[in-house]
Amino acid sequence: MKTFKLVALSIVHGENVEKLDLQDGLIINREYGKENWLIEALLPKKNPEIYQSILENKETVHVQATISKPSNDPASFEAVIRNVAVMDERMSILFEGELFRRNNNYPEKLLESLVESGYNGNDLLQAFKEKINEKPVLQKSK
Repeated sequence: MKTFKLVALSIVHGENVEKLDLQDGLIINREYGKENWLIEALLPKKNPEIYQSILENKETVHVQATISKPSNDPASFEAVIRNVAVMDERMSILFEGELFRRNNNYPEKLLESLVESGYNGNDLLQAFKEKINEKPVLQKSK
């Protein structure tokens, strides 16, 4: 097993992306035959019932995790919630997921997304400079 520092985590709800207020976290590559990972996120205690509902309904969620340093590209996972631990001021959410895409061409996909959104010229350049540092979640490749 390999363990890494989790520095950012987002949940994708269709076209909407919810960037979680990550206070701390880690991600573990379990190194099974498939790309099976455990992701633990320490979050402020805010709406734990949402995560509890996902757990109870055994829903699959699409999460984007940035590992080790903020400048790294986010990795995409299809995950289920395995545990929700609510504490006084925080909560810990444990996800188990499978890596579903390694995006080795993130800048190209970002540029394509911006062009499809109508950016061009100097606006395109400015948006690209901002977004390449933010590492926004990009939808799955078709």
